[in-house]
Amino acid sequence: MDRRILYFSLLSLSLAACSNMETRKQAQGDFDYVNIEQDSKLTIPDNLSRPESHELYTIPAPTNLDGAVGIEVDVRAPALALPTANGSRIDEFDKTAAIWYDKVDDNRDLNALVGQAVSDYMTSNNVEIVNQNPENHEWESGWFESQTESGSWFWKSIDSTEAWRYKYSLVTKPHGRSVGLNVELVDYKFTSQNKSESQIDQIEKARVEMAMVNAITTELSYIYRVNNREDRIARANLQLVNIGESEQGEPALIIDYPPDELWIYISGFFEKYGFRITDLNEDKRIYEVYYTKPDNSFWDSLWGDEVPVIEMENGTYEFHLKELGKKTAMVIVDEQNNPVSEKILLDNFDILDPALSFKE
Repeated sequence: MDRRILYFSLLSLSLAACSNMETRKQAQGDFDYVNIEQDSKLTIPDNLSRPESHELYTIPAPTNLDGAVGIEVDVRAPALALPTANGSRIDEFDKTAAIWYDKVDDNRDLNALVGQAVSDYMTSNNVEIVNQNPENHEWESGWFESQTESGSWFWKSIDSTEAWRYKYSLVTKPHGRSVGLNVELVDYKFTSQNKSESQIDQIEKARVEMAMVNAITTELSYIYRVNNREDRIARANLQLVNIGESEQGEPALIIDYPPDELWIYISGFFEKYGFRITDLNEDKRIYEVYYTKPDNSFWDSLWGDEVPVIEMENGTYEFHLKELGKKTAMVIVDEQNNPVSEKILLDNFDILDPALSFKE
C-alpha cells in the first residue's frame, strides 16, 4: 500500500477554487448586519439632564477596518499541529518551532531522521529540493501542485492550477535530544481561465504551512515504524546472550541490551520461569528473587503449557545487572553472596539464551 495515503493531504487545504470548498469556509445564513448603519449619537433635550455614564461601559472605537466582513469571513477552526509521531509534542512555552520531536531511537541521529522525513515526503510527491543548506538544516522545495478538472472520462480540461513552495528549517536543542521543525510558505500561485494570483491571505497561509508540518510528522512516524521493524529482524538473527565475565571477573551472562533496557524486560522473565520478586534496588540495578522450581503436571505437558525448568536450588538469589560497554553483564548471586558458577550458567544456557533474548 502506498504510504502516501497516510498523509494529511496538503492539497486539500488549499485556497480551493472549487465552490464546495468555498462553502465550507463560509458562515451560513444572511449577512444583513453588514448593511446596518451606525446610529447617531444620543441627543438630550435641553430641558432634561444627561444620564450618568462610566468609562467602564464605553465601547472602544474599531482600530482595524481592513478585515473580512460578512460572507468573506473564514469560519473554519484554526489549523493545529498534530503530534502523531512517537516523541512529538507541542511546546506552548517555546514557540521557536511549530512542533518538537524528542529522541526515541538512540541508535540514530534525530536531526538526520527529520531531514530524511522532509526529503522522503518531497520524493513521494515528485517534488525536487531546489535549494538546501545542510549546515543550517534548511531546505526549499520545488512546486507542490493541485489541479481541478472538468469534463467526461474521455475528454478532460484543467480548470485551475494551484501551487506552493516551502522552506523547511530545523531547530536543535543544545543537548541534541530535541529537534524542532518550522515550515514557511515562500511562494504561491493560482491560475485559471479567469484570473492569475500570486498572493495568499494570512489565514490560509497558516493553514497550508501547518498541513505540511503534519505531513512531515506523519512521514517521520512511518520512518520510525520501518526502522523498528528492521531492528527487530536484525535482533532476531543475532546471538544476544553469551557466557563471559563481568568487569570484576565474576561468571556472568553477557546480554546484548543496555542495563536500563534489560531492567524493564527482565521482570517478565522472572514471572515465567519460577522467580518471585521479593525486593529490588533500581539505582544499583539489583533484583532480589525467590526461586521455586516449576512443578509441571501431566496436564501441562499434555496442553503444551510446560515451563522449561532452570536447574538451580530453591532459595533466594540476587540478579545484578552490571554495565559492560553497551551490553549488560548479568551476575546471579546466591544466598551466601557468591556468584553462581560458570557450570550452572552453561548447564542452563539452552533455557536462558532464548528466555533472555526476548525475541518474542
